[in-house]
Amino acid sequence: MAGESELALARIFARACPSAPLPADLEVRLQAIVARVAQAWPDLKIDPARLVETIARAAGDEVEAGLADLYVEDLALAMACADGVPNALAHCDRLCAGAIAAAVARVDRSADLRDEVRQILWQRIFVGTTGKSPRIQSYAGRGPLAAWVAVAAQRVALDLRRSAARMAGIDPRADEILPVNQHPEIDYLRTRYKAEFEAAVREALAGLPDRDRLLLKLTIVSGLSHEQLGNIYSVNQSTITRWIARARQQVLDATEREVCSKLGMPPGEFRSLAGLLVSRLDLSISRVLDTSPSD
Repeated sequence: MAGESELALARIFARACPSAPLPADLEVRLQAIVARVAQAWPDLKIDPARLVETIARAAGDEVEAGLADLYVEDLALAMACADGVPNALAHCDRLCAGAIAAAVARVDRSADLRDEVRQILWQRIFVGTTGKSPRIQSYAGRGPLAAWVAVAAQRVALDLRRSAARMAGIDPRADEILPVNQHPEIDYLRTRYKAEFEAAVREALAGLPDRDRLLLKLTIVSGLSHEQLGNIYSVNQSTITRWIARARQQVLDATEREVCSKLGMPPGEFRSLAGLLVSRLDLSISRVLDTSPSD
């Protein structure tokens, strides 16, 4: 990797993020990051100055937390893809292939669908469409690149399936409809409180950290297993299970506070109601996350 040898990396960072308080050891940390990126992608010609500017914009004003949370190797690869660095796209393809296949398989295991999704996905992410720049430019390194691409792949697959269903005269949401013999009390509660419940879920999800929201999206919407997520995040399966359980509980707790506040409902009554509605929590989360922008 070659770059501005006369200008220290910390100075480049400060120039790109002038209002942020900088840690005293910033230069050492940036040098370590550059070395990590060079080790991860030894055949990619990534300029250190350009990389540091990208990291500074992604880290924002909270530099300490930003540097700790960023997936810098993935961010560097995304930057290289956006810049058209030779071999970068091939690396991205290998990195994301498994996650894309798993996300599409959740919708349909057809090889034809997987190929069509990949073609559309690559166009949107790396080339751009009419009036829209390549989406890879919006990747901010807050989660694994493979997970970010998998979410986009799952959305493309769902769009294709729904389009095919409409052309065939089938309700594309048919798989979301509850059985007609559902208990009347649940039918009533769903009709009476569904809007309030899902609005509260939306607020609860918005309050989650980026990683937790993305984990729920990948497991509930995209259907990735805990083992697959462990591979993506480089942690063991039990850690992923613990993260997801904690995120779901946070959503439920925040939903309870929001519903009780808006409806003036005592917590005990909400918990009784939740016993009937929480079985639909994943569907509510899925609906909200499926219509939200990619993380």
